[in-house]
Amino acid sequence: MTKEDLFRIFKVTDMRLLPEAIMPVVLSNSQERDDIYRKLLELNNHDVSHDWFQSLYEGEFSERKEKKQDFTPNSLGRLASRITGVKDGATYEPTAGNGSMLIADWWRKAQAHVPFDFYPSKNPIECWELSDRSIPILLLNLSIRGIVGIVHHGDVLEQKEKATYQLVSEKDDCLGFSKIITL
Repeated sequence: MTKEDLFRIFKVTDMRLLPEAIMPVVLSNSQERDDIYRKLLELNNHDVSHDWFQSLYEGEFSERKEKKQDFTPNSLGRLASRITGVKDGATYEPTAGNGSMLIADWWRKAQAHVPFDFYPSKNPIECWELSDRSIPILLLNLSIRGIVGIVHHGDVLEQKEKATYQLVSEKDDCLGFSKIITL
């Protein structure tokens, strides 16, 4: 997936505008959102095993100097998930970023099941993310994969929230999209 693909899908001309363009789409829970999700899946050959936005987003938005912000490589997310070794159950991530570690853990757990025997409700997530720019990508990454749980937009250390989102899989279907509810 290229920047140009994202610009075309979200109707923007600059990477800095992408988070603002994504947020209303992911929160809409509409047919338009589902159509955009399907386009993203097609662009990525339906490979949901990793964060598609990582390399594009890191190059454009990483605030390494100011906030010591960095993005977790997909390989590290997979390693951390394997170390935990948990087949099913909840996952907590206090600094989720775009969700690469959550995706790696979700993918490993899903692979331990046959497709129709993996239930999102048995594998909920809870995570925090402070960055206004990462929240839209995080919500997209989780909801396009049918992940369920709670996303806190705020400071995990001070427990101050700007917003809270609940991801719901109404049919408990690992092949469907999650609905996002603002709490």
